[in-house]
Amino acid sequence: MSRIEGLIEKAKKMKERGLTTGEIADELNVSRETALWLLTKAREDIAPPSDIYIELKTLSSSPYRVRNVAKSLADMIIEKIDESPEVVIGIATSGIPVATMVAEELDSDLGIYYPRKLKWEKEKQQVVGAMSENFAKVEGRKCVAVDDIISTGSTIREVSEYVKRREGKLLCASVIIDKKGLEEVDGAPVLSLFRIVRI
Repeated sequence: MSRIEGLIEKAKKMKERGLTTGEIADELNVSRETALWLLTKAREDIAPPSDIYIELKTLSSSPYRVRNVAKSLADMIIEKIDESPEVVIGIATSGIPVATMVAEELDSDLGIYYPRKLKWEKEKQQVVGAMSENFAKVEGRKCVAVDDIISTGSTIREVSEYVKRREGKLLCASVIIDKKGLEEVDGAPVLSLFRIVRI
């Protein structure tokens, strides 16, 4: 079985378990369009989107490794940002473990953001993201957004807009891998351990 066939199989099994296309995209660390393509691969008239699949299981399955990555992300934030963040926003679902540890490293509160992509289906266009009511609020506070991977940049932009609407300030976004190559989002720097560059 090829890697693509394996991804198609994973995507279909997740769909059978009731995950939305957005949740499948998040689980596989691919764009929503790639997840949709994987689910509809049988149709030869749909060209595959330009995307890069990144497997993080060897990192994410080890708390020790996640802790060390979180320390590295926190170190980059301290180095690049002059202000101390009050809230570290973990982006659901894959960004939450590393964000929890980054918040601890920075002695900040932890907020959790559920992006609209987790609710996204092709036929449902009017969904919105939201902060969890059980964690720190962002209203009027200095924030850092933390996620595992930037695929298109839309989720980071969504978080930035959310924070601005609540009169907060996004100091930076920090991720393990940036597949889009973003330098900044709404004036806030994007800090990544690894940046994928297409040649």
